[in-house]
Amino acid sequence: MKKLLFLLSVLGAGASMAQDFDPIVTDRPTQSAAASVMPQGKFLLEYGFLKETQTTDIFNYTYANFHLRYGVVEGVEIRLTQNYLGFKDNTSDMSETGLSPLTIGTKVHLVEENGAVPQISVIGQITLANGDNNFKPSQAIPELRLNFANTLSDKFSLGYNLGMNFPEDNSTSFYSVVLGYALADGFTLFAEPYGFFSDGNADHRFNTGLIYLASNNLQFDVSVGWGLSDISPDSFISFGAAFGF
Repeated sequence: MKKLLFLLSVLGAGASMAQDFDPIVTDRPTQSAAASVMPQGKFLLEYGFLKETQTTDIFNYTYANFHLRYGVVEGVEIRLTQNYLGFKDNTSDMSETGLSPLTIGTKVHLVEENGAVPQISVIGQITLANGDNNFKPSQAIPELRLNFANTLSDKFSLGYNLGMNFPEDNSTSFYSVVLGYALADGFTLFAEPYGFFSDGNADHRFNTGLIYLASNNLQFDVSVGWGLSDISPDSFISFGAAFGF
């Protein structure tokens, strides 16, 4: 009986919390970060799993992607990202797991959407030179990203990002464009081409999936993707969730 009462109290608290939230807008599962910023005083925790097939016998894993966002003041959020990664090569029977470097940063609202003028925000963040030896960079990597969003209709939305990061002795620029289509009952379909340019090489990919907003502060997602360039991974599959509080 006590366990039942406790469960009912937790569910009741979750329902009450959802009423205090506008519907959450997450950065996952797309490569395009949302242009919107977390409301002041609100947290959003995003979790994801990713299996990437590099070739037939080589796989990269993100067993846990934790992304925490918090609205510090109106129009400004702080961001922390921590991953638990894995690598497996069946040809040599080699595998590795470990923590990624920690990424810290901020997202700042710049422009409200007004007709054809998109909503615009900017992300500035830095990936530290920490984490387990197999996954940490030789030095900290700064990144700058511009995020744009347009409401096309009651059903369609468009998001797009442009950015650059600066690993040692090189720089990588990237783009993403995501088209979302709102279905009934909280479901949204999306399709997204994206890519990276580094050292004269282009790595283009495509990502598509389904997002389900179960309540104002709870979301689930699943997605699949494919590489479009010779240097791209063959494919990937991902799932995740997000919870606002």
